[in-house]
Amino acid sequence: MKQLLATESFSSEETEAIASELAAVLKAGDVIALYGPLGSGKTTFVRGLAAGLGCVKGVRSPTFSLINEYPGPIPLYHIDFYRLEGEAEIEDLGWTEYLDSGGVTAIEWPEKVKKMLPSKRFEVYLSFYDENTRMVEIVALDNAGN
Repeated sequence: MKQLLATESFSSEETEAIASELAAVLKAGDVIALYGPLGSGKTTFVRGLAAGLGCVKGVRSPTFSLINEYPGPIPLYHIDFYRLEGEAEIEDLGWTEYLDSGGVTAIEWPEKVKKMLPSKRFEVYLSFYDENTRMVEIVALDNAGN
């Protein structure tokens, strides 16, 4: 495990900029697991990833659609497991197909599929101190899960 960043964000724009900087080092096949409570800025972070990857379609929360696709030079697949319960329901979604489809996959509520996540991934931890201040931590896990 290698911590890449730990910083405070004081606005949605700053959170998006942090994500856009991460996008600059991403390549097809990378997975970003986004951890944090409701309202912590996970979808805002994905909006920054999309901008950094050159995706032109506007990012919206996939809470009800479950998976949103954003075309670009490197496509972005945005998956939200918040509303899903149980492994069978999650497996029926077919989300693992996105992992090998030539894009970057961002997953909200990855704790619901922790055993199924690739061992090589980026983990983003978002927490908030107050309405405007967020803590953003980015960690890279290698193939051994370290």
